[in-house]
Amino acid sequence: MGILQWIVIGALVYAIYYLINKYERRVDELTRLIELNREEIARNKENIKKNAEGVEANKQKIEKNAEGVSKNRERLDLNQAIIEKLK
Repeated sequence: MGILQWIVIGALVYAIYYLINKYERRVDELTRLIELNREEIARNKENIKKNAEGVEANKQKIEKNAEGVSKNRERLDLNQAIIEKLK
């Protein structure tokens, strides 16, 4: 009977060792993934800043082009008025 108890205790100790070892490997892998994500997040923040600057530059170009379109529309209307008078 005494040997059976030691076998059960040994099996429980091995099971606990196995679970702890498995848990530690998972924690190590999760830590590695978290570190990779931190680097990726930092890179994404930099890209967001660059893109925000690009968006602002594009807004200015769009506004400038809108002014040019407005001027061209006025010229077109004027030209059409002149053509109508010439007919």
